[in-house]
Amino acid sequence: MSLINFNYLQEKESEIPIITDKILVDLVNSIQVNDDLISFHQKRGLFGQFFDNLTGADRKRQLAIDKNVNISMQSFHSWVLDISNNLNVSNNAIITIEEKLIETRQAIRNQRQDINLLQDIVNQLQYKVEDHEHRILKLEQRVYRTEVQHRIEDAIAAWQSKRTYQGFHWAIQVAFVTREIVDYALGDYERLITKGKDSQLRQSISDRILATDNTIPDCDFPLTNFLNLSYSETSPENQELAGYLLEVESISEQRIAKTPYLFTFGKTLELAKQQPHQDPAKAAFELCRNYPNAWIYPETSKREFVERIVNETANDRLNLITLV
Repeated sequence: MSLINFNYLQEKESEIPIITDKILVDLVNSIQVNDDLISFHQKRGLFGQFFDNLTGADRKRQLAIDKNVNISMQSFHSWVLDISNNLNVSNNAIITIEEKLIETRQAIRNQRQDINLLQDIVNQLQYKVEDHEHRILKLEQRVYRTEVQHRIEDAIAAWQSKRTYQGFHWAIQVAFVTREIVDYALGDYERLITKGKDSQLRQSISDRILATDNTIPDCDFPLTNFLNLSYSETSPENQELAGYLLEVESISEQRIAKTPYLFTFGKTLELAKQQPHQDPAKAAFELCRNYPNAWIYPETSKREFVERIVNETANDRLNLITLV
């Protein structure tokens, strides 16, 4: 970038002629001498003037005045010339400065254009980097999702092969395997990646679970009958364990409102374990309906029950992690 050369300006300043002290001294002295001669002439009396005419002193003074006037005029002329030269040099310096300022302005414009071009390049690179990072993130998410799917498949495969949760009624097994899937695969994936907005994995879990038992009818049936059956058809040594694992005694009303089917399920096992009860599921159902915003229906189906258990378990885990 071309900037004003201050050394050049200093050089031009040194070329500006300075009015010499001699010219000013000559001009002032001439004016002062003339003033003295004129004052002396005015103060002379008649006799003095007559004597000056005889001796020629008046003529000499007149000549001296004319000479001083001439010297003053010459000094004044030189002074005017010097001032004129100063003005010319100053004008030239101003023109030079203006040219340098124009060059500087153009250089600044060029530099600004270069900066704008660089900024555009930086923006393009930033966009490409962000796009690259987005692609990498998407790829990582896909890889993570694949890993989660494998974990889900492994958990369901182990359950289907009767290696896990045997000795419990099918409904209790659904609650257990769903909790295993959410705790060790789905929960972290939803918390870190989808924030609970990806419903495909939940639906695939429900579909896989639904395909494991053909004895449960697909039509609607009373929910309380199904829950009582789940307890009575569980082996005695596992009834207490089931009640312990699905314990709902200490959960808050807010969680009950968001997990009414899980609460009713756990409460049924809890009431049946604590004391003999003719219809623990009905008591648990009525207790749940007494809580505000706890929506639960007296009838259900195989698909609805499984989907409720999967969604409530996943949402409950997601909400608990968010609160922590």
